[in-house]
Parts: sequence; structure tokens; C-alpha cells
Amino acid sequence: MEDNDFIPTPTIGEILREEFLNPLNLTAYRLAKDLNVSTTTILDLVHGKRRLSVDIALRLSKYFGTSSKFWLNIQNEIDIQNMTHALNSELDKIPSIAHRAS
Repeated sequence: MEDNDFIPTPTIGEILREEFLNPLNLTAYRLAKDLNVSTTTILDLVHGKRRLSVDIALRLSKYFGTSSKFWLNIQNEIDIQNMTHALNSELDKIPSIAHRAS
């Protein structure tokens, strides 16, 4: 895949904002207060300046009635997709032992 074909992966903050905050009419300030964390923590997450931590995943899961793994799996998938793109040419150079003849 060429760089101009790359579709940027949404951040966990974009997902939080578009799928949870906006539909529920919640502000970052309200979420921060309800989660008992700083507004900066939530704003940094929403603006893609911070990765999701286990701490925040646990708080979000309690608040939204999801599992912590839901949030952590999203963050892991984002990380995998971004790193795969970043390492694409390097990964192409690694042979696969699964394709070697016996």
C-alpha cells in the first residue's frame, strides 16, 4: 500500500467523541468530573494527545457500561494499524517461516 492510499486510523479520542460524547450530549468537562479525573486528561485523549491507559479504560467501562477490554482492544487495534503502516516496508523484508518448504 502506498502512502497516498493510507487512510488514517481514528484515534481513541475521535471514537470516544463521535460514538459516545456527541450522541449523549456529554462534554469532556462533564465526563472528566464524572470519572473523577482532570479535564486535561479527557481533553488530551479526545484531541489525540494521549493514549488510552488502563486506568481510563476501567473508568470509561464503568461509566458507559462496557468492558474495559472494549476500550483497550480499540486502543490496541489503533496501535497495530498505525505501527503496521509505519513498518510496512520493513515488515515486507522479513521472511515468513510458514512459507518455507519442509
